[in-house]
Amino acid sequence: MENSFKTTIRKMYGFFKVEVKALLRDPTTVFFMLALPMVLTVVFGSAFGKEPTHYGEHILGIDTVVPINIIFLLANAGLMGIPITISELKEQGVIKRYITYPVDYKIYFGSLMATFSIVSIISTLLFTTVSFIFYKATLFIHLLGIMGFAMLYFLNMYIYYGIGFLLSLLIKSARTANIVTSFLFLTLIFTSGIVLPLDSLPPNIEKFANLLPMSHSIQVTQMWWYGLFSFKEQGKDLIYLVIVAIILYFLLRRVKVKWD
Repeated sequence: MENSFKTTIRKMYGFFKVEVKALLRDPTTVFFMLALPMVLTVVFGSAFGKEPTHYGEHILGIDTVVPINIIFLLANAGLMGIPITISELKEQGVIKRYITYPVDYKIYFGSLMATFSIVSIISTLLFTTVSFIFYKATLFIHLLGIMGFAMLYFLNMYIYYGIGFLLSLLIKSARTANIVTSFLFLTLIFTSGIVLPLDSLPPNIEKFANLLPMSHSIQVTQMWWYGLFSFKEQGKDLIYLVIVAIILYFLLRRVKVKWD
């Protein structure tokens, strides 16, 4: 049992090293996962970082940037990075060759998820540190709140990465994956409340937005980050995210992997 576990970890680590090198050699991925969140932090932090918000005078503009940036990063990595990466490897025949290796397909997908997860965490730590040091962001939560926020972070990561894996298993070509994921990502952005307040949207579009996960992710993440989370107010949003995660779990278990 122990030897089997060590063998699995060794195989995952081998895939992990390959995926890290491939990711860091891709300028588009590096820009969207590492550079863009930092650019958004600097731009918005400089523009209105010191301005009070409607959440209270103690919550400044820079404090709103951090949670939104986190969701933007995770959604971008999950919906754009993972499906396009897997689709391109399919077209190049790389994925098909993996079937000849003495490994389970879960090892490859696990290593790929670990790669994107670690890069996302590093990016989050970088732009959050910049927010605290240069723009005086405030940490409103204490130890237990930080632990809860970490769990919420990984819940959001699982949701958007899960959607990305589901799309990559259902879409065959990289071009189609690029079109579908870009459309989905932009749809989520424009119906999440980031670009336009949800209450300013037409009623039908607002109802449609409530069916998508990003508005719920932002609402829960923001309120938790501000130390204002309330199960009475945001509990339904959190329950929605948990239900989406459970549905994704069962969907991913049922989707048949086609290596070619």
